[in-house]
Amino acid sequence: MKIENSILCAVLNSQRQQLNTKHVTFWFFLVVVFILTFFSLAPQAVAQATSGNQTQAITIAPDSGQTKHLLNLAEIFTFFVLMLGPIKVLVPFVKMTGGTDTGFRRKLALRSTLISAIGALTAAFTGKTILKSWHISISALMLTMGILLFLVALQMVMQMYSHTSQNEGTSCTPSLAMAVSPLSFPIIVTPHGIAILIILMVTAQDTTRQIGIIGVLLAVMVMNLLTMLFAQNILKFIGTITLQILGSILGVLQVALGVEIVLRALITLGVIVSQGK
Repeated sequence: MKIENSILCAVLNSQRQQLNTKHVTFWFFLVVVFILTFFSLAPQAVAQATSGNQTQAITIAPDSGQTKHLLNLAEIFTFFVLMLGPIKVLVPFVKMTGGTDTGFRRKLALRSTLISAIGALTAAFTGKTILKSWHISISALMLTMGILLFLVALQMVMQMYSHTSQNEGTSCTPSLAMAVSPLSFPIIVTPHGIAILIILMVTAQDTTRQIGIIGVLLAVMVMNLLTMLFAQNILKFIGTITLQILGSILGVLQVALGVEIVLRALITLGVIVSQGK
């Protein structure tokens, strides 16, 4: 009887391992597809968003009376992933929840996603109203976004050479209060992410466009939730080194993007003259 029980337990354990392997493999391929799609769309989105002297997210066709948007929803998705997305959430979430059980990680992921979504939506609509009431131009907000993106990305890149930053936060006791800070703010909802969200909402001329932007935002928040729920498996399968390489690449690109946005904003404000003129 004991032999039969041991054989049954061995078979069940083997099946569980196979299911876990299939589950992790599925998420691995999903992450690979996401990375390939992101890097294929990112250059086009950045090039179109920073080309010419346009800082508006839309342009009006002269004779047709139709509105042509400078950034389509796929390119907005790329920017949201870069500034509000799951890539920068994975490692901090794993470090915060080290040694905790699955129930705590699930509650923390759900709560932080809900807080982040509510915070981003609130900032989008209130920021749109404040921007108009304070008579702040899109160029000024774009300049601010570029400076913030540059400083945050530069800090992230420089932390890779700092040994003291790796041990920060290890003495903190995990609690659900981390869902507000630092998980939701500023890890998920970044200042430069809020800036691009406000710019898109201000320049959206119709309700359909605003609904599309909000839909893309919520889709990115769902991606953040899934990343946190399966963070342990994703990090275990992909490896920390792979994420560090990806993080360094994205960090350098964000520094360059911040500089480019600042330059385009200064051109629009007339502070500097474009070479094309």
